[in-house]
Amino acid sequence: MRAAYPWIAVIIIGPEEDEDLGLCPGLAPHPAVPLPSRTKLLWCADSPGEGRVVAHTCMCQMTSYELLSNGGLYRIRRDTLPRPGVPAVSCASGWRRPEAGQWWQRLLLGHAR
Repeated sequence: MRAAYPWIAVIIIGPEEDEDLGLCPGLAPHPAVPLPSRTKLLWCADSPGEGRVVAHTCMCQMTSYELLSNGGLYRIRRDTLPRPGVPAVSCASGWRRPEAGQWWQRLLLGHAR
């Protein structure tokens, strides 16, 4: 196909191709697969209110995580697709900054979920 304007890119998706290309932007880390000996975090469905996102994981997976700062306490928020027994949005604990960073690293490495 030839475009009337050469600076406009045209993408044609045929009927056999899916419109969702499934591409990961790769702008944020992906959490490692949870280890069998992982620490299980206590997730609650109560919202701690709004907070500042300090770090986040990639949103290309079914579950994504955000490290939130809110009034001097840090929490990890989990956003997941709705499924039985798991709330779509839940939060884990409230830590001070150094401890929150350690839990965030554990989550990314698969040592906590």
